[in-house]
Amino acid sequence: MNISHLILCTSLLAAPICAAQDFTEPEAAAPVVASPLPSSMAQKISSGDFAGLQTEIREALQAAGEQTKATQKLLQDNKYRHLLDIHELLRVTGPDNMKAVFSKSPQDAAFVKAFLQDPVWMELYLGAGLIPENSPAGIQILSDIWKADGKSPDFRTYQSLATGIASVFSTGPFAGKLKANSANCNPVRRYQIFKKLHQENKLHPGFIKLRPWEIRFVTGIHWDDKSYEWLNEHINLPWRRYTDACWAAPYTGNNFFGDTIQGPLFYVPWRDSSGEAENTRTIGGVCGGLSHFGTMAAQAHGIPAYPVGQPGHCAYAVRVKRGQWKGGFGGPDGGMHNHIFGSEAPTSYLLMEAVFADNEKIDLAYQWAYQARLDEILGNKDKAIQSWQEALKQTPLHPFFRTELQRLLLEKQGMQPIDWYVYAKDALSHYKGNGFAAFGILKDVQNKFLMDIPPADRIAWFRDLHETIAATPTSWAVKFQPVLDSQSAFLTTPQEKAAYLETVLSTHLKTGDGTNFGQALEWAVKTFVENGQADTFSSAFAKVAQQAGGNGASGSAPDPKS
Repeated sequence: MNISHLILCTSLLAAPICAAQDFTEPEAAAPVVASPLPSSMAQKISSGDFAGLQTEIREALQAAGEQTKATQKLLQDNKYRHLLDIHELLRVTGPDNMKAVFSKSPQDAAFVKAFLQDPVWMELYLGAGLIPENSPAGIQILSDIWKADGKSPDFRTYQSLATGIASVFSTGPFAGKLKANSANCNPVRRYQIFKKLHQENKLHPGFIKLRPWEIRFVTGIHWDDKSYEWLNEHINLPWRRYTDACWAAPYTGNNFFGDTIQGPLFYVPWRDSSGEAENTRTIGGVCGGLSHFGTMAAQAHGIPAYPVGQPGHCAYAVRVKRGQWKGGFGGPDGGMHNHIFGSEAPTSYLLMEAVFADNEKIDLAYQWAYQARLDEILGNKDKAIQSWQEALKQTPLHPFFRTELQRLLLEKQGMQPIDWYVYAKDALSHYKGNGFAAFGILKDVQNKFLMDIPPADRIAWFRDLHETIAATPTSWAVKFQPVLDSQSAFLTTPQEKAAYLETVLSTHLKTGDGTNFGQALEWAVKTFVENGQADTFSSAFAKVAQQAGGNGASGSAPDPKS
């Protein structure tokens, strides 16, 4: 280690802890209160008859819906909401899979009984961000954690921690890696580590208020469990300085014996004596190792973070408060290794933070989502559409919910191009600050109306979308070309192409940091100039330059071939 690196490490490790930044939101409204289940349902749970339980609950919910037409009123009823939670849990898990967990041991059976009687906990699990696509594994992990700590008087305090760990270990991009390294990555042990650290006041004060979707970014990395403990003890910085934590380890491509980090022997001499974090701190590494070190250092103190892939590089990001992520080692943009809604940052984390910004609204939105799935199962697709619309009133940007609504609208048929146009315009109005997410969710919808509306309306739609995109934070990692390619396919005449190009260039010239404008200009040269349409390009560019003349533009287009 050279002397400058030693000085840096010393300053980092000796830095005082600053006042905490609250990266969580205030507590949501009081959650649903558990209500005793009817004796027939309780008996089915006790006997492990989950198929029968599912049928009885579905019939009870259907009867309640027929008796009380106002679904909003039903969702305010604790008994109805409790049954709806169980119905959704059985839907995503499967009655047979639930029975498999129940039958594993008397302790697992006791967990299932407790879980189904706890609507607050079920809602944490079902609303943990990612759809629990591997719910049987998630339920088993929750059972294992409950068997280890469920009888503790403070267990409810740590239900969000337990649920977030169950989610990240069973669903999403890190689940496979965590399973592959199961000898060193154990969800129960990881839960116990974080609970102990919190009880010892060694975590960020906001940690205990994190919801399961946020816990994913604290406990979900595939390095060994004991590295969390080591990092918590040995790497301590002011809260906002964890973007520098990567530099506590030396950057080197060879170990003390000359083995390259690109080969299999770099960490072998120390593999059995220390955890991955300690080895990285002692031996060093390159961008991948140091970025994972920095990520885990923040996480080990209860701060959400993620590693991110970039061309020829690996960086990371640390969340300093809700909605705000700061980069370390060149982050936060690129391909997020851990994510919920797509992996492309900043688009992904901006969308995620917008969707989950309001705890009370997202909780209600998920209730409407459970109702929508019930409605469809009962054969009432029109009512399901209404329920999805209610869910989206609470959180208009949730991509899973909007995808389900659009699927049902497509299946319904009868939607005319003008209907799709009205729907798309309304949806787009909610996406300010998330323009690329808007394009992603609406690109198939626009195919339903673009060729059936007048050219002027097409250009107006493109303008609205590009104004939304222009108001969205972007970076080199966000590729603009797919938007332009998709839209240009609907341009039918040279005049319309010129109007489109003028709209795009003028919109992005006036706003943003120039990233989108530069990509649009490059695309325009390749698409028009290099395909014999230089006049179209020159005409559009001249108008844009003239519009910007007050800012020093000449008003004439440059030679696109020069």
